[in-house]
Amino acid sequence: MAAKGPNNLMRSRIVMLTLAFVAIGFGLVAVRLLYMQVFRNDFYVQQATTLQTRDTLVTPNRGTIYDANMQVLAESASVARITVNPKAVIDESKVNKGIPAEQQQQELAQILADTLELDYDTVLGKIKRTDTQYQIIAQKVDKDTENALYEKLEAAGCGNAVYSEPDTKRYYKYGAFLSTVLGYVNDDNVGVYGLESEYESELAGTAGRIVRAQNAKNQDMPYDYQQYIPATDGNSLVLTIDSDIQNILEKHLETALADNPNARDGVSGIVMDVKTGAVLAMANLPDFDPNQPRVISDERYLNELKETVQKLLEEAGVSAEIPDKYYQEGGLDNLPESVQNNEALVDALTDARTEELYKMWYNPVVTDTYEPGSTFKLMNVATAYELGVVHAEDTFYCGGSMMVGDWKEPIKCHNTNGHGSQTLTQAVMNSCNVAMMQIVAKTGRERFYDFFKAFGMNSRTGIDLPNESPGIFFDVEDSTSWNEVSLAVSSFGQRFQVTPIQMASMISAIVDDGRLKKPYLVREVLNADGSIKSTAETEVVRQVISEDTSAYMRDTMLQVVESGTGKNAYVPGYRVGGKTATSEILKEAEDVEDRYTASFIGVAPMDDPQIVVLVAISDLPESSPHGGGALAAPVVGRIMEDVLPYIGVTPVYTDEENDRRELTVPGVVGSTQEQAASTLQQAGFAYRVVGSGDTVTDQVPASGVRIPASGKVILYMGEDKPAEQIEVPDLTGLTPDECRDTLEQYGLYLKQKGVASSQITGNTTASRQSPAKGTKVNIGAVVTVEFSDTTGVDDR
Repeated sequence: MAAKGPNNLMRSRIVMLTLAFVAIGFGLVAVRLLYMQVFRNDFYVQQATTLQTRDTLVTPNRGTIYDANMQVLAESASVARITVNPKAVIDESKVNKGIPAEQQQQELAQILADTLELDYDTVLGKIKRTDTQYQIIAQKVDKDTENALYEKLEAAGCGNAVYSEPDTKRYYKYGAFLSTVLGYVNDDNVGVYGLESEYESELAGTAGRIVRAQNAKNQDMPYDYQQYIPATDGNSLVLTIDSDIQNILEKHLETALADNPNARDGVSGIVMDVKTGAVLAMANLPDFDPNQPRVISDERYLNELKETVQKLLEEAGVSAEIPDKYYQEGGLDNLPESVQNNEALVDALTDARTEELYKMWYNPVVTDTYEPGSTFKLMNVATAYELGVVHAEDTFYCGGSMMVGDWKEPIKCHNTNGHGSQTLTQAVMNSCNVAMMQIVAKTGRERFYDFFKAFGMNSRTGIDLPNESPGIFFDVEDSTSWNEVSLAVSSFGQRFQVTPIQMASMISAIVDDGRLKKPYLVREVLNADGSIKSTAETEVVRQVISEDTSAYMRDTMLQVVESGTGKNAYVPGYRVGGKTATSEILKEAEDVEDRYTASFIGVAPMDDPQIVVLVAISDLPESSPHGGGALAAPVVGRIMEDVLPYIGVTPVYTDEENDRRELTVPGVVGSTQEQAASTLQQAGFAYRVVGSGDTVTDQVPASGVRIPASGKVILYMGEDKPAEQIEVPDLTGLTPDECRDTLEQYGLYLKQKGVASSQITGNTTASRQSPAKGTKVNIGAVVTVEFSDTTGVDDR
């Protein structure tokens, strides 16, 4: 019997089911397409674009930073960023020829690691990230290295997945010069610290883009499929910093640091234009090289880090030798394997090293606060004088100490024997604490704090640098904090803290007719095309004291240097004024003796103030020399001596300074003794004769040489002067007269620096000389000797 086929009803049902399935299928597809193309259109377009294109950022050229004379301090240069598309590394045609995919990855990793000096395993790990099309292999690659890389890749036939993107690298032309002011940029060209951070929005510019289409093999399509959006370069900065003045400041701070190796927090200094608030120089030592900001090279920081690391190893119970490379450069790879495996210890070591880096990067002139000590007495006196509660003719008695309020112990003056009766000016010259407490008591707490605020000492100055501190003062709302005793110690700058930039601004206001100005570092902002975008102008914040008070303070500050505790800042021919300070600082837990900051603030010339110079030598132990008058004042004097003639201030010598004046020696060879004597006398020189000929056959010094007016010219009559060179003697510790006599015996001349002749005592001795002892020089050479004095320079 034949099998029955489907009847018509079954056929109809099959057709209906088929049509239903088809309708449902197309419906689902339609719904999915609607969902993808309407509701999730942006998402899928982005996904498709990601697969079909490669988007590269074009780094803009960061703006240049110039000094006041348009010398380049920081600039950017074109370099390359090397990237890899891991999905395009494996060439299937090579796989078909028997070269495994893994071997291709390893070969490329080896070439990249060797040429770019990278870790092979790290590079290989990035190449194996086939879940992405973009891996950065190296940044800031110079052109020579980039070209060498592509030559090797071409020779090996494995460069299809390697790309070179335009990038920029920041170069700091003079290394560590001005580093704590400039700051640095990180690997992403973003400013960190300093002006680089403060002016990031001006310097950075706007990144551009290169969008390239790619084919199915992840290879770039022809240029017709490329879109280029150019980068906009950043604006440039013109600073108020004068590189020549900055060099002077850094040179003398280096000497100060070398002379005071126990200064735990190093040395800081600032030179500022009194009349405008423009910062001409600012430096802190030790410093760092912004070209290698994470490298620690200074022995001070390295030794601190080594001590901390050893403690951490002992606490962790780990015995390991940490190589110097880790201390200098950091990095997990530079640690012994036994340490690398201890995650907690690695974190602690990293934190310790980071703390030292922060010390390098910070700018203490604006970020760190300190107890100003006796330099603050100038504000105390200016306030009282302005209020009329004290006058120039008033007298103050100091018996060596004074009882204040309910304080159980007498508050001492640095001169515990007392200064006796003294005028207001003499009290400042003597840096008398007792007189300052008597003066501030006349002012009172409320008015003293009013002027403290008016001078800007409780707020940031607004200088264009990041991380500025506002200072730390007593809680004036709390009578247990702000009372009679705290007012007394405030009168001589103790138990509160301010920043060096606040002090420099305050002193500038005191000597510049009472006008407080906002300090600044950037004079102009330039557009990318070099045109001027903006120019800084002097900003007078407020009038704090009168011109009359300012005039009195200028004269008083002059007396401090000419006859008081600041005698070591004296510069012949210039009217330098200032104030010394030796301020106590809080001891750290491990300290066994008291610590101090030695500082000096100088202003010159006092008849028309142009510059203020502050130098602080920070965190000195009591067992070391630590007086501001002995340590910091000479440094300011050296800076003044170099800067004042540079900015065009002509020295004017008084009659008392004739021994410091330098004169040009006239030529008298061929003259008779009588003729030579007359010529030398007219030029202002004495002379002595060697030999008995009729005419002068030679002379020392030679014609045209400048020597001190007190020097004698040697006339050789019929004899030749000695041809052999002379070894400079050691003059350290000798008095000025002893130095002059010693050098005369050698046929050398003394150029005397430091301490006015009228202030020389038995304790005035040579502290440094140039040329150094043992140096070979010709007869008639001038030896410069700096003298310092320890009498009457105490200022605590």
